[in-house]
Amino acid sequence: MRTLLLAAALLAPSFAFAEPLVQESAPSTISVAKEGENFRVVTDSRRYQTNLLPSVAAKNALIYQLLEIEQHTSAVEGPMTEQMIDEATARITAYPLGDSGKGEAAFTIEAKADAVEALGSFLTLTRYGCCVEMATRAIYSLESGKYLFNTTADDTYRRWVSMGAQGGFEFERLFAHHARITAADDELFGDNKNGAVIISYTTETAPLQRLMLVASQDDMDHDAPLEWMARLELVNATFPKGIDRIFVEKRGKPAELFSDAILRLTLDEGTIVEIPLVADRLDIKGARLPKDYSLIEMKL
Repeated sequence: MRTLLLAAALLAPSFAFAEPLVQESAPSTISVAKEGENFRVVTDSRRYQTNLLPSVAAKNALIYQLLEIEQHTSAVEGPMTEQMIDEATARITAYPLGDSGKGEAAFTIEAKADAVEALGSFLTLTRYGCCVEMATRAIYSLESGKYLFNTTADDTYRRWVSMGAQGGFEFERLFAHHARITAADDELFGDNKNGAVIISYTTETAPLQRLMLVASQDDMDHDAPLEWMARLELVNATFPKGIDRIFVEKRGKPAELFSDAILRLTLDEGTIVEIPLVADRLDIKGARLPKDYSLIEMKL
């Protein structure tokens, strides 16, 4: 029996692992100090992740990349209290990976974030809410490194609605919304205290339009955002009741393909916004709005 086992071992193929093309290390640190009855906990974590995505610019060719993810958190916590996060930031650097190993950094993304998720074409940086605040997610392109939009859509559902057409990922459009109330509102709405929702229209690699829905003074005075359950849907002749994705079964120019549809934003049963999509643009002038509401085109 021992002879047979030895013979089998000698006949078995042997595999030699090549020298690694990439070998990195990223130490993490933690500091804990007494602060009153509780503790001040400061953490700096670092990790790596590989990622694969189809390239829009290179006509669906695959991009293989290495992501270096750094997160910093400063919080007060203890046995008798809930954690209170004072500061949470993230820094993500993307490096191309190829047969020769790791290339030069393609881009770096830095932002406030309690959680980081990288998957395929998109990087998601989440900021959690406190008390009545909802969570909001900042979405970035992992091909271009550009900021695309923020969304407050429920994580258990699609975070955005979309349109597509024949011709690959170049012919893909995303629609998303960020609604009050979140921890990021001051940064996203700026000085506009009646800014209620930000509606974004983007490709998978770059923003196309960003609109701010400004609510009536009466609705804001009565804290209407606390009652809203905002949702987006697309409407056209084929889907008059609304749907989360429309695919155009033909080829052509974007202005021809992404048209003849309506983006519907429902805040509650009586507060509905409808914006026509015309020639690959959201048409503010043609929008149907509740009384004393308005739409503002924001800078990208």
